Amino acid sequence: MTPEQLKEIDSKRKNLLFLITYSISLVAALTYSIINESGIIAVTVFASQILFLTGYFIVLQVILKKPHSYVYFSIPTVYAIIGIWLFLEGSNPTELVILLFLAVISAIHFNPVIFGIGYVSGLALFILNGILAPDNDPIFTELFIPALLVYVLLGTVLGVVIHLNRNQFKQLQELIKMTESDSMKKEEQRNFLQTELATISTSIHQINEQIQTHLVSHDEMRTAVNEISAGSVTQSDQINNIAAVSETTMSKMEEVSKLSNNLTVHSTQANSIAVSGSERVTYLQENMIELKNIIEGLRQTFSELTSKIEETNTFIGSIQDITDQTNLLALNASIEAARAGEAGRGFSIVADEIRKLAEITRHTAIRINDNLASVNLVNSSAVEIMNLSSEKLNENVGATGEVTEYFTTLREKLDSLSNEFKTLTSTASEVRGQTEEAELSTKELAAVIQQTSAGLEEISATIETLHGDNRMIAQYVQDTATSAERIQRSVEL
Repeated sequence: MTPEQLKEIDSKRKNLLFLITYSISLVAALTYSIINESGIIAVTVFASQILFLTGYFIVLQVILKKPHSYVYFSIPTVYAIIGIWLFLEGSNPTELVILLFLAVISAIHFNPVIFGIGYVSGLALFILNGILAPDNDPIFTELFIPALLVYVLLGTVLGVVIHLNRNQFKQLQELIKMTESDSMKKEEQRNFLQTELATISTSIHQINEQIQTHLVSHDEMRTAVNEISAGSVTQSDQINNIAAVSETTMSKMEEVSKLSNNLTVHSTQANSIAVSGSERVTYLQENMIELKNIIEGLRQTFSELTSKIEETNTFIGSIQDITDQTNLLALNASIEAARAGEAGRGFSIVADEIRKLAEITRHTAIRINDNLASVNLVNSSAVEIMNLSSEKLNENVGATGEVTEYFTTLREKLDSLSNEFKTLTSTASEVRGQTEEAELSTKELAAVIQQTSAGLEEISATIETLHGDNRMIAQYVQDTATSAERIQRSVEL
């Protein structure tokens, strides 16, 4: 709770205390005034104070929620009503007691301003009451001076008390501020400690996981080293076997060298045969090309003959047309000769001869047409045969060209093969020399592998030691992580 909140609560409680205490006294005074019939002014003074104080309390503290303003309205109002009462009825010993009581009431809030206003106002009313008092009143004369002295002493005591209370309140505020500052610092330290512990805990967990992973890796390394060590022994034996195989390989390479020399000779002979075959095929290709040209000429001749026969066929058609017209003319001549009678007999004979000649011509044209049709069929068959021969000849020419290309490719391949066999022979010689070097290297490698096996055994022992140390470190880290978690839980609580 902040100092302002405490101050507001204190104001509310003091306002309520002021209202209850002073209202009780006012109610008692009001009751006393009514019973003793002190007059309407006294009753009005007490009743009006009760109404004003209650109204201020309801409006300022309950409705407007401004408890600090209540005392600034209530104290001046009370003194104002007492002053009015003094001017209306004159001096009254009762007012001296009321002023002493109001001085105490003004100090309830321990507010120097309110107390100053109330005390000064009461002192003024106190002196004014003494001035307005009648001279022949011995009670008032004997009571005024002690009452004034008591009022002054009471004011002094109340001022000292208010001053001491103000100092204590300031010290309390400073203490509250220091407490809040310390609380904030402790909260920051707690949050910082919690964050750092969470970071440490997370880091320790990660370290623990890494160590566990390293332990697994060390186990795998130990297993791998053991396997490598066992494999090194096996490799040493295999290297010795390889050395023996290398000797056998060297002897085999000598045989391969001899075979490659023989193959080189045979490939050279095959190359020369391929060259001769290529020349023969080239000569055959040239002859086939000449034959192709001759057949192509015959095919063109037969094509021209076919066109001439087709043209002759058109002539036969013309002859048939002429024969038909001649028959028609002969028929017309016979008809005209019959009309002429005896005079046209000779013309009729001529017409008959012409008709006979036309008939002979028609039969002859039919025979010629039949012969031309036969010749045309034979010519068509010859043309088709010539075309087929030309196609087959073209195919043979193409095949001859392909064979020529095959022989050319074969000759190139044989040349390459001969070169490769020569390279193989030289390579076999080099491999034989390298095989001898490999034999020496394998023997040296076998010795190195034996030394490596011994080193791997030492590494395996070292890894075993590191494995034990890592297990101890993992246990320490696990204990530290557990402690960090406990501290973090205690901080969170």
